[in-house]
Amino acid sequence: MGWRIEATVLRFFFFLLRRLSPERAAAMSRWAFAKVGPRTRKRVRVYRNLKVAFPQASEAQIEGYLVDVFGHLGVAVAELVHLPRLWAERARRFEFEADPAISFMHAGRPAVLVTAHVGAWSLANFIAAKYDFPLTVVYAPESNPYVHDLIFDLRSALPVKMMRRDNAMRGLMKELGAGHTVGLASDVRLDAGEPVSMFGHDMLTNTVPARLALRYDCELIPVHVQRLPGMRYRVHLCAPIRPLDASAAPAQAAHDMATSLNRVFEEWIRATPGEWMCLARRWPKEVERAATRSVTQAT
Repeated sequence: MGWRIEATVLRFFFFLLRRLSPERAAAMSRWAFAKVGPRTRKRVRVYRNLKVAFPQASEAQIEGYLVDVFGHLGVAVAELVHLPRLWAERARRFEFEADPAISFMHAGRPAVLVTAHVGAWSLANFIAAKYDFPLTVVYAPESNPYVHDLIFDLRSALPVKMMRRDNAMRGLMKELGAGHTVGLASDVRLDAGEPVSMFGHDMLTNTVPARLALRYDCELIPVHVQRLPGMRYRVHLCAPIRPLDASAAPAQAAHDMATSLNRVFEEWIRATPGEWMCLARRWPKEVERAATRSVTQAT
């Protein structure tokens, strides 16, 4: 019953957003999420992640970042609702930039595209339509099946093939083997991942993107979507991530590439802390406790 009520409320909220322009929908959704989000249980998780990532920030700064995180979550919801319109108006809303070192689009080869939950990350998938190549992306299903169906229907407006995160490795290998580019977000904690430094602390990190790039000899490319004023976006395909040592064993090379990728993500997050969707746990509990303890001692 609770799941049904949650889905009904979201469906009505999406209906309201759809009747507004993208600009007004984003403003309303940002206001609503910024008011409600900090009062939910997710507040604690966001606060702890921000304290680990920004240990030198004052409490006022952390609180400001926290409110912005929830507010930009609301913006992301409005963007999802307005996907078809945003793309229909792409001439005035989107800028695309590709690093000159990228070759896969011209060589007719697949690539592994990776993003983080920073900025308008969900709009990164529009690069498949812009550059006209097949793209298969991995997504995490919602725990509420009714909300899952609702969100999946919105995501279907994206010009990509969707693949559930659960046991996706075999599917990703199949797609790359068929010459299709794959995409996923790898800035979240993965229980089966490897310890890789993130903001100075080991985080269980998904090294699958790096391992796939090495196995299929293709480029590992970070994709960053920056929000610009007026619901405009700059989609940037960054320089490919390569092993630090070309002669290193595959496991070490993958770890080095994952480390380099985390450094890129850190730069994005530091540039726009309030646009980092850090609603889930990233680091071990002892790291979180140490970060939170520093606040208690300072006060």
